[in-house]
Amino acid sequence: MARSVVVRVPATSANLGPGFDCLGLALDLWGSVHLEAHDQPVPPPKEPIALLAVEAALRLFHHLGTRPPGGIYACYEGSVPVARGLGASAIARVGGLLAANALAGYPLDKEDILLLATEMEGHADNAAPAIFGGLQIVARRDDGSIVHMGLEPPPGLRVVLFVPQQELPTALARQAVPESIPRADAVYSLARAALLVAALATGRLEHLAEASDDRLHQPYRARLFPPLRPLLEAAMKAGALGAYLSGAGPTVAAFAMEEAERVAQALEDTAARMGLAGQAILTSPTTLGAHLDEESS
Repeated sequence: MARSVVVRVPATSANLGPGFDCLGLALDLWGSVHLEAHDQPVPPPKEPIALLAVEAALRLFHHLGTRPPGGIYACYEGSVPVARGLGASAIARVGGLLAANALAGYPLDKEDILLLATEMEGHADNAAPAIFGGLQIVARRDDGSIVHMGLEPPPGLRVVLFVPQQELPTALARQAVPESIPRADAVYSLARAALLVAALATGRLEHLAEASDDRLHQPYRARLFPPLRPLLEAAMKAGALGAYLSGAGPTVAAFAMEEAERVAQALEDTAARMGLAGQAILTSPTTLGAHLDEESS
């Protein structure tokens, strides 16, 4: 049995505008969860992401009905910011689950891991792309199980991120979204979520500007993060194909092709004028999901 495992997990951008809790995209921006099994108890990690990974590992052993190791050590390495809408908690939980599964001898497949991660996350829009890569469309059945379909994003598509220094905890951002919305707003977002998937599946990227708009969650979260609208407008004016609030925010994401660097500069310039500290990151979708680092196996 392996005693030390490292799992690499991609950052994810959820919702993509109108796909609230049902669309997620894996990004070529990575975090690594290092998990070690010890015979004796070890102190819990102080780092929040590492602590989530340990909790996920223990959840897997509990699910299996097997005794966990006497102690579990975890650490996290990576450049994915926490509480910024880039799936850091999914990195921790997926990494912890996959690492523990390896330590246990691989009794579960990735669909099992997805279900456990979704139970811990509360929704699958980050967990599915973190595990399987690419663009993932997810739906929860009435019995709680998850159905998901993956699409390979169009070649050459870039994702420009503007990551503010300030945090926006997911729980607070979810509280901002009302329990019910006007029917016209629901129809508006449903239409654009369908259009978004179709545009990415067919390469009709000229439709992303319309498809990434939303009335289900972004207008309400903009009250917590007023720079959202100016940043979205700046990205579009600089040549972005579409722009949206990544996950619960406050990161703003924009689809782009050859204008990616110009979009990044426009986002940084607009943020600077508003006195908003942060940085732009240029990345791309990845079809590679979470996997064990071969050097650790």
